[in-house]
Amino acid sequence: MSEHDTNHRTDKHDAPVSPLRRGTVRAIAPVSVVAIVATGAALAPQFASAAPALPPISAQNLLVKVAQSKVEAYSGTVALTTNLGLPALPNLSNRANPLSLLSGTHTLQVAANGPHKERIALLDTMSEYDLVHNGTQVWLYDSSQNSVEHATLPDKPGADAKLRSKADQLGKAPLTPQQAAQQLLAALSPSTYISVDGTQSVAGRAAYTLVLTPKQSGSLIGKITIAVDSDNGAPLRVAVYPHGSGTAAFDVGFQKVSFSAPSDAQFNFKAPKGSTVHEMAGQARERGMAGLSGANLNPQVLGKDWLSVVELHGVDLNALTNAAGSGSKGGSDRGNANGLFNGDISSYLNTLIGAGKQVSGAFGSGKLYTTNFLSILITNDGRLFVGSVTPAVLEADAVAQGAK
Repeated sequence: MSEHDTNHRTDKHDAPVSPLRRGTVRAIAPVSVVAIVATGAALAPQFASAAPALPPISAQNLLVKVAQSKVEAYSGTVALTTNLGLPALPNLSNRANPLSLLSGTHTLQVAANGPHKERIALLDTMSEYDLVHNGTQVWLYDSSQNSVEHATLPDKPGADAKLRSKADQLGKAPLTPQQAAQQLLAALSPSTYISVDGTQSVAGRAAYTLVLTPKQSGSLIGKITIAVDSDNGAPLRVAVYPHGSGTAAFDVGFQKVSFSAPSDAQFNFKAPKGSTVHEMAGQARERGMAGLSGANLNPQVLGKDWLSVVELHGVDLNALTNAAGSGSKGGSDRGNANGLFNGDISSYLNTLIGAGKQVSGAFGSGKLYTTNFLSILITNDGRLFVGSVTPAVLEADAVAQGAK
């Protein structure tokens, strides 16, 4: 939503962040499925109505309200829009595909009842992609392929660490306002200006608008707005804006929401008749897309706060492109056929790779890609640096890492 949609100002000033340091943000934290983001102005008619009149609240007290929120059950419809400034994705044939979350606007049906019962359905014109988590059972269903992936999560610490790691990664995906807000607020630091900038109505509920703004120069993020339910403190909508832009790069919010506990039937899954069920053994999943997994990419976080950059290792663009092509042609590798790469994206990756600017330095040489929200450097020795920072910050981090 544009800043012009929140015209009922209540309070605006810096606020200390001690409440969140003294305890964990208790905004809803369900397990979910995959990635992040949005034309905020385009979504505004769906989300917004006249700004509701609410009692004034300080930024400090609003943070406390979010931190003390005990909402763990909800269901509803979420709209998620992504505009990272990357080239448009290829036609995915109207299939509900997690890869499609990297651009455009998408509708998700969500439900949760505590941290161990969640369901998210990514809907599209002709299909849907579902994640169901019920206790130790996790199911992924791709209706376009009529395929099911199943995992039994370990119920004891240390058991099947690879599978538990995969489940934890799914749980960090910000596909609901609660997940996105929890990650953002948990990372608050003195590098952030915090303010309250008016009110808004989201899914028919009155909300305060919490605004996070970086103090540090070098970030491509201009501000983050979080709509906080005035009644229960639950985040209803999160939008991330590039510096100097009124159009969000990431916008996720409820269109409809109920905070009553969903029925247990919502979390029961039975494989559809005729579907193929594959077990997600830890080792098999780790092989994945051309060997790209959290384990062998060895991710490292460089910098901190708003200037954080992630460094990945072992990124072979040729292998990635070939794997994407084989996945689009119905190959047998379950790492490609798990719904992430069911479209023909080989040509897309070739286009993206060819669009980079050739750069060199103490890190070696490689290609630099920039948008108003992301900077990406892929080096010839197989490393990838990415962050919402200026190219100068990204290259400085790469230089500090040196050549490998």
